[in-house]
Amino acid sequence: MSIRLVIVGYMLSLVATISGCLVVSRSRNGVRGLNWLIGALFAALVGLILLYSRSRIPDFFSIVIANEAMLATFVLLHQAITAILGSSRRYLGLSLGVAGALLVAFLYYTYVSDDLGARVLARTAAVIVQVLISIVVIFRHKDPSLRSPLRVAGWALVAYATMQITRFIFTLIWPPSPDLLHPDAVQAFFSLVNCIMGLSNCLAVLWLALCFQRHDLHTMAFTDALTGLMNRRAFDEIIEREMCGHRRGKPLVLLLIDIDSFKAINDDYGHQAGDEVIRQVGRVLQANSRARDSVSRYGGEEFVMLLRDLSLDSAEAIAERLRTQVAGIRGLPQAMGVTVSIGLAVHGPDDTFASLLKRSDDALYFAKRSGRNRVSMELV
Repeated sequence: MSIRLVIVGYMLSLVATISGCLVVSRSRNGVRGLNWLIGALFAALVGLILLYSRSRIPDFFSIVIANEAMLATFVLLHQAITAILGSSRRYLGLSLGVAGALLVAFLYYTYVSDDLGARVLARTAAVIVQVLISIVVIFRHKDPSLRSPLRVAGWALVAYATMQITRFIFTLIWPPSPDLLHPDAVQAFFSLVNCIMGLSNCLAVLWLALCFQRHDLHTMAFTDALTGLMNRRAFDEIIEREMCGHRRGKPLVLLLIDIDSFKAINDDYGHQAGDEVIRQVGRVLQANSRARDSVSRYGGEEFVMLLRDLSLDSAEAIAERLRTQVAGIRGLPQAMGVTVSIGLAVHGPDDTFASLLKRSDDALYFAKRSGRNRVSMELV
């Protein structure tokens, strides 16, 4: 069976995939790893063109360079994965070492000892090592919000590595026929499966890149750029959902926190100093929140914190600790001091978000009138 038809079909598929990736790159800016992925697809296409030109061009290009291009596909695919995940390129040296070893092996088994079986084994082993490196990087990345695309990409690579290992074993047992373009049934089968699964790996990585971009955009839309806390939009969604499903017997406490005399800070020390004050206060609030709590910069110098499943006394103690720690902040520009006033309100049976926020704002106003740098509570 001639493998040329399979190669032509695979080349057309690669051209279509490259075109799709180029469309994505123009329509969606900032997709991490996309350029590396396009490079991987181009490397595969170049390798196939050289392989298809066997008997028309020198062996150095149709055998040695063609197979180096095939391995380069997975090296570049790995670089795409590290760019998407934001991982270090700690394995790049190993990848280059594998590519160098493959080059030496192909030069030897092409010009010194012409052995197709050894070349198939060498390339398969090199691809297995490179794919295993990518598998390790993907499964080491822990991000619960992106678990599904990570698993899809990871297990697609696991399946591909398993196929390559199987091919390696079968090649040892049944050495291939001398003519690679007219292989036996075993090698023809593996060549076809290799094309299908290789393209599937690239598409899985493309999906992973798009999922990460969507996650990044979502994070940007719901995160305050100055403090890294959630912004008002995100907090409003959380508290509305929380109050809709709020169960009796589970206390819900809202803290409204305002930096005292913030206008004077901006006027006396400048807006950069004011921004640093906001950042430092945000860090104190974040450091003193539990995993189940929600903290947000609510606008300007104002913050909110939603405390779940706490008694009133515990909530008051947390508010007092926040006030004390903010007053103890050191290292601000020109050694300035900063304090906050906190209004505290407990969710009542008839409360809406608007009414709860209004009562915490009333409590905050009372704390301000009482001299600032204090905690005030508004009951139902």
